[in-house]
Amino acid sequence: MRYLLAMALSAILANLSAHSLYAQEPVVGEPVVESAPGQVLTVELIEAHQQYQLAKLRQHEYRFVTLPRVRRQLDDQIKATAAEIAVFQRRLRDYRPFLQVGHNSPVRTAVESHYLALVGAQQRLTQLRDERSGLNRLTRQNNQLYQLEVLKAATRLALARKAVEQP
Repeated sequence: MRYLLAMALSAILANLSAHSLYAQEPVVGEPVVESAPGQVLTVELIEAHQQYQLAKLRQHEYRFVTLPRVRRQLDDQIKATAAEIAVFQRRLRDYRPFLQVGHNSPVRTAVESHYLALVGAQQRLTQLRDERSGLNRLTRQNNQLYQLEVLKAATRLALARKAVEQP
């Protein structure tokens, strides 16, 4: 995340320096920079633009990096747990003929151990599936939060541009 922020800030600074920014006049207080004839940049405008770009980067990172990674991890855990359940069920099925021997056989202890492991794996699978469905439910809300952050930054940018245009 820090790397992305550093990249974004360096790209913005490189973009600003590529337009051959020069100080319009030495003013005490807020510096004013002219980038093109008739276009004036202020610190507020630059900060608003940076906040807008960072909000867009955060939204992009969530939608295309974080969310798919979390989904993949949950899907992988669900597959592994389902395979573990299948193994325990097969073992319990294979032990069935040997349970006829007696109540104190070592096979019965192994069966009980596998049964407890099966129950634990089934509970983990239920929790993972619930977590996956919760992630699906919250995805829309998280997208809206990131979108609102972008809109807030865009509004700030528009207000900063309007303030620069009006003397």
